[in-house]
Amino acid sequence: MGLITLALRSYLVFQNLYQTYKTLKLPTPSSRTGHPTVRALTQRKRDMKGCMAVWIVWCCLAAYEAVIEGIISIFIPFYDEIKSVILIFLILSRARGAEPIYLHVIRPLIKPYVATLDSILDLIHNIGDFVLLVVSIPLYPIISWYR
Repeated sequence: MGLITLALRSYLVFQNLYQTYKTLKLPTPSSRTGHPTVRALTQRKRDMKGCMAVWIVWCCLAAYEAVIEGIISIFIPFYDEIKSVILIFLILSRARGAEPIYLHVIRPLIKPYVATLDSILDLIHNIGDFVLLVVSIPLYPIISWYR
């Protein structure tokens, strides 16, 4: 059953990538004004929210699989089959299935910790910038010598 789950996960990722690619493209311009219509921009915004919900649900699912799945799968019978049904549900419903999961499960769990998570992520971002700066300093003489 692991091979089927892997195939479903791979298909879900590629489906999400393609849907996100289509959503991020600008809508076709109107023949009259040369700019996208308000209706097309509104639909694009709605689609972007759906894509964001799909990716948030996908990331939570991937984090769950990495951290907890090994323990949970021992105690729940037919775990792989249940997981396959959930993946098929996400594949068939796309954003319509992911948005309620995000709105009613994930967002209420994260909402009390938003300030803490923001400060932690900001700190990690600053540390990453500093590390990148430190790593790139020795490269400046090499780049100037090369030019």
